[in-house]
Amino acid sequence: MLNNKKVATVAFTGAIIFLLFFPSPLLAISEEGREQTFLVGFGTGTIPEGKYEPILLIWHLGFNLDRLFPSLRKSKGRLTFFIETQFNPSFTPEANYEFGISPGLKFSYPLTERLHGFLLVALGPHYISLVTTQQANGFIFSDTVGGGLSLFLGPNRALSIGYRFRHLSNAGLASPNGGINTHFVTLGLNFLF
Repeated sequence: MLNNKKVATVAFTGAIIFLLFFPSPLLAISEEGREQTFLVGFGTGTIPEGKYEPILLIWHLGFNLDRLFPSLRKSKGRLTFFIETQFNPSFTPEANYEFGISPGLKFSYPLTERLHGFLLVALGPHYISLVTTQQANGFIFSDTVGGGLSLFLGPNRALSIGYRFRHLSNAGLASPNGGINTHFVTLGLNFLF
């Protein structure tokens, strides 16, 4: 008989395989209103064994929700649904890695013609190899909130800098479940279609 941890691990592995080997549903949406961002970031958090400092490597795919909700077209801002796939190595307190997917929402608002501010929220399944007395390793959830600024270099390209706060825990599927909180600074290159 499978326990909750095994079921969650199988479901998570299946989701990762699907996203890696089959076209993302976001790519099937018409060219207009899509965004693709490549993000890198550095984070720092504290665990009983010392500092935990993962490096973010994220591929962000999103689409403008005004295609589904025409009333959003009246807003100066832009609300997007996104999926982020990520692989995040860490070298402190020793070599570890995380990987996962996170769907979320991002709201961008023009502050000037070239400078836009944004806020985002995301939640998704991840896997973490880190061994700590604070949190069980393996299947875990990533909850993220953040914000930042995008500087447009042209009509379809922008550089972004941002801040993210992330909480990792496993929703009580395993013990211990003290959670790991991490603060990140991110840099991104955005392409809008």
